[in-house]
Amino acid sequence: MKINQWTRALLATGVVGFGAVTQAEEAPSSSLLTAVSGTQLSGFVSTSATWAPNSMQPAGGTGGIAFAPPTDGFNIDVIDLKVEKPLDEGEWSAGYAAELYFGPMASGLGNNVGSTSGNGGDVAIKQANIKLNAPIGNGLVLTMGVFDAIIGYEVANPGDNPNYTRNYAYNYEPFQHNGVLASYQICEMVSASVGMANESGTRLNSRGGGYSYMAAVTVTAPESMGPLAGTAVTAGVLDGSDADNAYDLAGAAANAGYQQIYVGGTIPSPIENLSLGFAWDHFQVEGATDTDDVALYAGYKLSDKMSLNGRLEYLDRGAAAGSGAAGGEYLGTTLTLGYALWANVTTRAEWRWDKDLNGDKWLASGATPVAGSRNNNHLFALNVIYNF
Repeated sequence: MKINQWTRALLATGVVGFGAVTQAEEAPSSSLLTAVSGTQLSGFVSTSATWAPNSMQPAGGTGGIAFAPPTDGFNIDVIDLKVEKPLDEGEWSAGYAAELYFGPMASGLGNNVGSTSGNGGDVAIKQANIKLNAPIGNGLVLTMGVFDAIIGYEVANPGDNPNYTRNYAYNYEPFQHNGVLASYQICEMVSASVGMANESGTRLNSRGGGYSYMAAVTVTAPESMGPLAGTAVTAGVLDGSDADNAYDLAGAAANAGYQQIYVGGTIPSPIENLSLGFAWDHFQVEGATDTDDVALYAGYKLSDKMSLNGRLEYLDRGAAAGSGAAGGEYLGTTLTLGYALWANVTTRAEWRWDKDLNGDKWLASGATPVAGSRNNNHLFALNVIYNF
């Protein structure tokens, strides 16, 4: 009797008995085989080693960097485990995704298992949603549950970003939503998504401040557009509430109104092996000053196995010099050298330089410098990720 890999995994864990498998083989239409057909198991393990000569987390005066590793030592960043059944080509097809984070990075995701506050645990739900395809026009895809944020240049999974550490803007963006999202391919060039979710904040099931509303449009240039082929630009907006002042914007009160506007994407380059990208994020919380972040990206493929990615970033927290963590201007420069020597392994060495343009020496509240801080902060990191 031939047993597929997924069923073998169920047998190994004791979830399914051998008798049930035998019966299922005799009845191919059994609910067990139907449920697991097309299911995929994937994930990754991310580790790092870091050294910060200034003995502090870079960009501390900006409110921090999302998922920033400790400044010195060896780290387990995160273990990711994802079980997924993608949509097939059927008109009424259905699928699902269940993804968990394990390890220190999970505590920053904001949806931790067993934590009433949403933070502080080493296990967190990254995705837990059901996808439904409705045969309307070109096909309307509905996603309900916990899904990743639909706007922003960078994402939570470190290996999916051009650099190891995140940009400044990611510290102010929602990482995920708990709600419903409708996605539609309008034509070959244009796709759109609209959604509604619980308030933006630290708990995906929290509704104390109301709901969040989101929309995004992506335009992708086809091959027929010649030199512009491959250009992909996304514009989107999020409107909701900032639960418990989760985004750390100056002057904001708990459950204040929150808005984010995003424009970003990739553009072709006339130079072979060179890729370019850009992102602009605008954040506004009721009662707070505006925050704007502009980032430029460049990546160059040095060889089949080696690549170099750079990011130049400017953050304006909309407050005068001397306001420290509540405002100021910051410049971030990041260079990341990647080398793929082993199969399924991502290896990256990174240098990051964060500069306080106001010369505040990363002021905390008031006018007291953070202990041991500098105007120029450097971070050196080695990141190794195994993908399975």
